[in-house]
Amino acid sequence: MASLERRWKRERERHEEQVQPWRFFAGRGQRKSATITPARLRYWSYAPPRPWVLLLAVVVVAGFFGYQAIVDDTVASTRDVLRFLAVTALVVVVSVTRITVSNTGLSFDIAGPRRVSCFGFIPLSAILDVTGGTRPADWPRGRSASSWFPGSRAVHVLYLLDGNRASRSVWVRDPDSLGTALLGRPLRDHT
Repeated sequence: MASLERRWKRERERHEEQVQPWRFFAGRGQRKSATITPARLRYWSYAPPRPWVLLLAVVVVAGFFGYQAIVDDTVASTRDVLRFLAVTALVVVVSVTRITVSNTGLSFDIAGPRRVSCFGFIPLSAILDVTGGTRPADWPRGRSASSWFPGSRAVHVLYLLDGNRASRSVWVRDPDSLGTALLGRPLRDHT
């Protein structure tokens, strides 16, 4: 087990070394601060904020305007309203995640002030299968790593975690490209 943990750690470090020099919006190229030319990413796709983040933003905005209309006797200035809406929009934009496949793994990234932070890392060596559409019945239930958005399709990734099978679901526009990046072939079915 210790050797497997060391291998995951080593592969995660390699993944981060490849991902860090790229900007969060990878299509814009590498960061100006990158000292070496990084290897190209195999795949990247963006996922909108989770539904609970969007719902929370709507509730907070409605609460703000409700408070202003019902409780507060003073009228909020246009500047205060714009500032509040800008901060709320910033929180929603910062909640966008990037699904990234490097030469060593898959991660779900967020933009940080100085670098990309990789979460939910899965090494490519641990991935057993990838399928689109409905999750096969014999696969374990897994968490979704992204939210549905128009034009997206569900992709399920089966992998080994501590000797047990686990799965993650993602919503992407081009499932075959993700399958090719993860396993070197298109998805096995699109049910």
